[in-house]
Amino acid sequence: MLTDQGHRLLRLLLSDPSVGPRAAGEALDLSEAELDRALDQLSRTGLVRRLGGRGEVVTLSPDAVLARMVALQEEAAGECLAELERARATLSVLSASLMRLRTDGERPSLASRLVGQREISVALEGAATQARTEVLSMHPGSPLPHTMLKDSMKRNREVIERGVTMRSIHLSTMLKVPHGRAHLEELQEAGAQVRVASVLPFRLIVVDRVVAYVPAGTAETEPDANPDDITALEVRDPDMLALFMSVFEFCWVHGATASGAVAPNADSADEDLDSRELSLVRMLSQGMKDDAIARSLGISSRTLRRIMTDLMRKLKADSRFQAGAHAAARGWLDV
Repeated sequence: MLTDQGHRLLRLLLSDPSVGPRAAGEALDLSEAELDRALDQLSRTGLVRRLGGRGEVVTLSPDAVLARMVALQEEAAGECLAELERARATLSVLSASLMRLRTDGERPSLASRLVGQREISVALEGAATQARTEVLSMHPGSPLPHTMLKDSMKRNREVIERGVTMRSIHLSTMLKVPHGRAHLEELQEAGAQVRVASVLPFRLIVVDRVVAYVPAGTAETEPDANPDDITALEVRDPDMLALFMSVFEFCWVHGATASGAVAPNADSADEDLDSRELSLVRMLSQGMKDDAIARSLGISSRTLRRIMTDLMRKLKADSRFQAGAHAAARGWLDV
């Protein structure tokens, strides 16, 4: 590219082609060395021609100069884009290397505890910023408030716009809440792949398959939990990550697309159970308490009791024990 002196000299030569190089240099208050460097620049870029060594200078026509300057700008822009692409590729490798740093070599910390909602949020923000290939997530429990979903949507869009693949599984109860359904639709419109399931085992976020975030303890599931008491684990152990990936893929395969999911009909009198009722029966058979079942299904205790009543009627049972026996006899407890 031309220096400031080169541009000034070119403008003067274009405005008055009769001006010679020496006169132009004097008019611009350039030394002989500065004038010579400026002429060399103009000659190398093809904007002027020097005849007879360093003697006469011929300036191209305005049309030719314009065409040549456009070509020079295109070349410079192409080189800038190529450099940006090279830098982006290098930064991508660097980011992946930094995320794997704690999983390589001696691996001093394969899992660390995050305490408090603020510390967890900071860690998730950092992981989202570093994501380069994919983000996988499972979201059990009741739908989050509208404001929290809105904030998470902003982060999700930023990740997706960088070309990161995003797959997300939510409870089917999200489709029954207006702002929950709207959130899933917005996720899909942004480019995320979304599925819903009647039950999910635990909350999970996996970034680039090198780091995962899972709840630690039971504080997260308590309705009135103190944000400072919530804890999570940041896991980088390859074996644990492989296990989390297997759980996610299992839930993904058995989930339904959000656009095609149909809310279960609890009043159905058909003999077969729907997916939510089947999950309920299996959780009862495992000895889970009503509160835990309601949290897993993302429903209230009152809704759970209504579903139980309909389930007992379907099974023609007078007690939960009898309902379990009938379900077992029909093979509904077989996984």
